[in-house]
This record gives sequence, structure tokens and C-alpha cells, in this order.
Amino acid sequence: MTSESRLPEEVASAGELTPPGAESVRLPWIPESAHLSHGTGVHFDIIRIPGDRGAEVAEKLLAAAEGGAGPILVRTLSSAEDVLFVLPPGTAEPRRWPPGIFPHGTRRREYVAIPALRQSATMLPVRWESVPTVDRPYVDPEALFELVCRLTEWPGEPP
Repeated sequence: MTSESRLPEEVASAGELTPPGAESVRLPWIPESAHLSHGTGVHFDIIRIPGDRGAEVAEKLLAAAEGGAGPILVRTLSSAEDVLFVLPPGTAEPRRWPPGIFPHGTRRREYVAIPALRQSATMLPVRWESVPTVDRPYVDPEALFELVCRLTEWPGEPP
């Protein structure tokens, strides 16, 4: 992933984002079309990492997982991008994340627009960078935490 935004006509389909040999899966909280907003802490938690740091983490996580890292969204607000890593519910907030890394679950709720897996060109400010698969319905919280701690030199402590 680069820190440059894709143009709306460059929105990738689920098939283009699914690693070779993997099968994308539409989980119950993913709409069939358009988008749907969900609060964190129910179906999923989110780790939000702004800007170039988020892009770097996503790129390294995707490379380490050979493309099958689980669901990752990119949200564009004005000219800035946030990368949203979708974790199983209840797994984001127990950890002490480095400064500038924002966990959202039941205590710190954020509403997230979840796009359909198959998108047409849209102006929706959220797009899939990596989709959920049968083998990886969520981003692995441990792998994400270890990677973020290594990149930020944060002496993280697991929950």
C-alpha cells in the first residue's frame, strides 16, 4: 500500500484484494451493497493508525502475511488517511498501544462505515485495502501489536 489515495474509479473488488488461494468471506456486519455504519466493540474492534505510519504498518503486515492479513480499511478524511485494522471484538482495548495508535472497542467507541466487498466507483471515503477471508476473518491482534511495537520501538506489554 502506498500513502497515495486511489481515485474512486480505481476501487478494487474483493477478488483483486483476496490473496491467491484464499476465499473472501462476507461476514454478517459487511453489507451486500453500498455501506453500513457499525459501532466498535460489537462485531469488531478497530485499531486506527493515521497517515504514513498506518500505511507502513499495513504494508508490512500484508507482506508478512503474504497478502492474507485480514480486513484492513483505509478512510480518507480531507487530505489525510487513517488505516483501520479490524480485530475481533474485545481485543483492541486490553493492550497498551504506543502513542498515536488508537484502539476503539466498547470503552472508546467509534462508528465506522463498512463498505460492501464488491464496490463500484464510489465517493465513499472508506475502501478495503485487504478483505476478510475464510482463514483470516479478522486481523491477528498479536501480530499487529508486535509489529506496531517493533516499528515504534514501544516496549509493549501484552494484556
